[in-house]
Amino acid sequence: MRLRMGKDFVVYISHPDLAKTVFQYPYQEHVRVGLDIMEVYHKRTGTKKGLSLLQGEEWLALRRPAQEKMLKPTVVADYVPMIGNVTNDFVKRLRQQHTVTDLLEELFKYTTESVGMLCFNKRLGCLDSSPNTKLIKALEDMFTTMQQSFLLPFPTYKFFRTKMYTAFERSQQVLNEITHKEIEDQVMVLTKLKEEGKLDDYLSKDPNFMHSLLSDPRLSKEDVVGLITSLFGGGIDSTANGMVFVLTDLALNQDKQEILNQEIQQVLGDQQTVTKEHLSKMSYLKACVKESQRKVFPVLFGAARVTENDLVVGGYQIPKNMLVILNNMCMCNDERFYPNPKQYIPERWMRKYKDETIAKGKDYPFGFKPFGFGPRGCVGQRFAENEIYIGVAKIIQNFKISMPSGIKEVKHVNRVFTSPLDKVTVLLTERN
Repeated sequence: MRLRMGKDFVVYISHPDLAKTVFQYPYQEHVRVGLDIMEVYHKRTGTKKGLSLLQGEEWLALRRPAQEKMLKPTVVADYVPMIGNVTNDFVKRLRQQHTVTDLLEELFKYTTESVGMLCFNKRLGCLDSSPNTKLIKALEDMFTTMQQSFLLPFPTYKFFRTKMYTAFERSQQVLNEITHKEIEDQVMVLTKLKEEGKLDDYLSKDPNFMHSLLSDPRLSKEDVVGLITSLFGGGIDSTANGMVFVLTDLALNQDKQEILNQEIQQVLGDQQTVTKEHLSKMSYLKACVKESQRKVFPVLFGAARVTENDLVVGGYQIPKNMLVILNNMCMCNDERFYPNPKQYIPERWMRKYKDETIAKGKDYPFGFKPFGFGPRGCVGQRFAENEIYIGVAKIIQNFKISMPSGIKEVKHVNRVFTSPLDKVTVLLTERN
């Protein structure tokens, strides 16, 4: 369908086969749909844009090295033990709370600590008894004001420093201060180790994402700062919100939770360390995550593309420079592609599930693309997936989770990243 948005038109695609046509078109420019408030911020402050905002050759020059270091399974697997250590500390924190009154807030702390380890090779203290509230508030303010900017009927912040824009800029400044400080600290550590002849030994023990970027001749230090800042900010909110819906779906569907618990016990037993070999054997865990992402699609609508030439889709000609939104949120809840869409059925993603009708969604792969597709897909996808898999596996290994009496569903609101409408409370019962 075609909708007018302001003075422009937008085309929505709501069928997987037509989405395939748009996704697989041989794009050359890979134009990014802009985030206006971010564009305004960088223009006013003169700061370097992150990967998600760049276009053309400038984007490609940064995307290539980032992709090499974040999307290769063999590379990302090296970070599994690091995520596992953070998760173990998160489980210890949960042991002190039989009732978690704000699940999203707790998961923000977990994802901030995990992404911080990736970006800075350092623990940020978010799981301590006195967490880094300045950082957490800056992240909350950033995503809140970014969402508000989407809903404005007229973007007044483009012309005036409105209250909302000022709050957004302040949150960006806090994040920039933190990332610049952590980058400088890590550079000092690496430089000192190199001078002492201990760098190779240090790097052999744990992967170091920042060192891999700083030592890449294709990247300037400014490039590294921009890349790490965008990864750090973008990787926290999306993963935390995604985990909320996985855990609440399992809490509301105790039979599915028990099946997952049995798989975890068979693969992990009493082991507290999750390895890449363990993850490769937990197919039901991955199916549970996929099903939660299908039921509540993690991003607003889905991926978007700007047509570089006239494009024929489903017998209709879409003109050049038209914004096309692949409406995954709609497709993932369409009975034609995913029967019984309101039910939580992880089995629909299993290879040998006997009910072929329920499993027919596997025949429509372009209806479900939570991380996008192609060169403009999420560069942090594999790290985020491992973060969710390990976090959910460790929580279910240690706790039976349930919802308070009378809670039958968790309502959500469509923001940049789909979020719970209200605070989510879950009950934790320790397993033997």
